[in-house]
Amino acid sequence: MQALKRQPRYQFLADILRQQITSGAFPLGSRMPSEPELSRNYGISRGTVVKAVELLVAEGLAVRKQGSGTFVAGINLRRDLGRLLSFTETVSGQGYVAEQRVLSFSTADRQISASLGCFEPAMRLERVRLVDGLAAALHSSFVPKAILAQFSEHDTQSLVAGNQSQFSLYSALENAGHEIASASEIVTARLAMTHEQQVLSLNDPSAVTVVTRQTYSNDERLLEVAEAIYPAERYTYKTTLARHTTYQVPLRIHKDHKELTKGR
Repeated sequence: MQALKRQPRYQFLADILRQQITSGAFPLGSRMPSEPELSRNYGISRGTVVKAVELLVAEGLAVRKQGSGTFVAGINLRRDLGRLLSFTETVSGQGYVAEQRVLSFSTADRQISASLGCFEPAMRLERVRLVDGLAAALHSSFVPKAILAQFSEHDTQSLVAGNQSQFSLYSALENAGHEIASASEIVTARLAMTHEQQVLSLNDPSAVTVVTRQTYSNDERLLEVAEAIYPAERYTYKTTLARHTTYQVPLRIHKDHKELTKGR
């Protein structure tokens, strides 16, 4: 009978730490014991501890922050292409609680709005999106003033700077009578800016995923343009690709954009 293969010590430690993370003994975002502490506590070498921690980092359960230590990784948001869901719906569907903290709510710069596809007077809503109380994303939404004028008093109060609540912009749009039908998205990546690093507690430098979304109603009315910033290691975008399938994507040109381009 073949003898059972002994588990490597680093794997044994990784299993212990993994169980502590998944059980909540180490809360999301919390600092894990240092490598010297783990070495003393479990009576193993520093090199073995390093290999165990590297395994957790590779699995996405932990993240190293230079000069600060190793932390339990924040929420990893998963998006499936083909389903149009709000941030709140996406987070709730994964078993977490979604909230917002409003940073600012002010008149949008028309040039910036137009560069994102909104060609009418709009308001800019900047808010931190929280998942189980942890900052997970920074959203800037450009919403036409004519749309916001139809919001209920309760939803309007949720847009005041400093407000923290479980407000959902998609829900507010639907409460105002605008059925959300479709959206187009562009996903890019870059380094985080200083303001984004501060809000999301990121190192310098840190990579972020930028999702720019235009949301439309059934009658092709632009309801919102959003620029969402996510820490790259906490955002997964999944899509299914089909070979030999062709389809046409409708081209949307806003009527105000037509006016702006006349005579060029």
